[in-house]
Amino acid sequence: MPFTIVFLADGRVLEWEATEGGAVVTEREDYTPRFYVAPRDRDADNDLTPLRSLYDRHPDVAAAEVTARRPSFRRDDERVLAVDVDHIDRVTALARKARQLAEYPVGDLACFNVDFSREFRYCLETGVDPTPTTELSTLRLGVPLSETAGEAYDELAVDGETVSGPPAAVLTAVQTAIDDHGLDVLVCSTSDIVPTLYEMAETAGFDEFTLSRWPDVGYQQLASRSTYASYGQVGHSPARYNVPGRAIVDESNTYFYGETNLDGILDLVSRSKKPVQETAWASIGNVLTAIQICEAHDRDVLVPWNSWRHERYKTMGTLHDADRGGFIFAPDVGLHDDVHELDFSSLYPNIICTQNVSPDVIRCDCHRHCEDVPGLGYAICDERGYLVDVLQPIIDDRDEIKAAIQREKQRDAPDQERLEELEAVPLLGS
Repeated sequence: MPFTIVFLADGRVLEWEATEGGAVVTEREDYTPRFYVAPRDRDADNDLTPLRSLYDRHPDVAAAEVTARRPSFRRDDERVLAVDVDHIDRVTALARKARQLAEYPVGDLACFNVDFSREFRYCLETGVDPTPTTELSTLRLGVPLSETAGEAYDELAVDGETVSGPPAAVLTAVQTAIDDHGLDVLVCSTSDIVPTLYEMAETAGFDEFTLSRWPDVGYQQLASRSTYASYGQVGHSPARYNVPGRAIVDESNTYFYGETNLDGILDLVSRSKKPVQETAWASIGNVLTAIQICEAHDRDVLVPWNSWRHERYKTMGTLHDADRGGFIFAPDVGLHDDVHELDFSSLYPNIICTQNVSPDVIRCDCHRHCEDVPGLGYAICDERGYLVDVLQPIIDDRDEIKAAIQREKQRDAPDQERLEELEAVPLLGS
């Protein structure tokens, strides 16, 4: 199974699989990413022939066909237009064209399966499992904090050994280490190392230098650096780069690698179907969303580009009763005896699973007479919700791992290697 996937400018896709004899590349020329378009209103006229003709004439569209899919978990199969695109970079632009058709005969149009990350989309659509079956070789490159981004490095840590000197000496040390390791995963203290090394090689006339396993492409820039605001805090997102044939882990832009290690990331790869590089920079929410998308895909449910299903109308009294939240009692100041602590394991995920709390089964039409939610009169369908199928395996695995850690610690001679392996698994839902 490929551990990294690269998209070339001419539309070809390269898959690199780790084997006992080294990485093996497979070239594909037949991959066409797909998105879907359908009327937003389920009661609208569903004649998609004019829309299909419009896309058929577009030079970036490989094919367009009418097929049956579920636009949401609450809807059955409906006629939708599937649009196959020549290149993955054109998916978003072509989807925007559907949004511009405000006067289209069937009414407002909705797009589906648009904003997936590149490698995740490829695995989802082709059925490829990106979980490596062979151990991946790694190499770490680190620059001192005193080095300025974008300038030539006078000093660089290569696999734990500090190399200093002119650019040619630094580049030679990096190239030698890469050739000796076979290198599947490049762990960088900052992603800026990648373009900086190439600029150093160009300036020094070091034509033989390359981090890539593909002779025609040195590296690709996937995203530019940016700033963002979240919960009143301003954060920085560094640029992201891609090196054909190798997965990059940017230590300045990863949560999971810092909290666990490569084995922990590989555990999430197997759950989310996001390859190593994409999982390394993903957040917990991003990984959980990927797992939900995989569940939706298995059920032939499309993923809306932007959710348009607004919250149902509620009276002021219902809003008051529903939005109760939690309350923490402030204890009396002083020294207390007999203080007890209750720690609920995966509290909210467990509530979701035990009570079947899932958006596709809340206030269902088939159980209107039921009042399953106290004080609100909401019904919860007897049919198992999709969110339960997403979370229950994670909760079960989490409980099993925690129990295994406790069993190992209680042994007379705990196996430290086994403990490190267990503790490296990210406990989603904790």
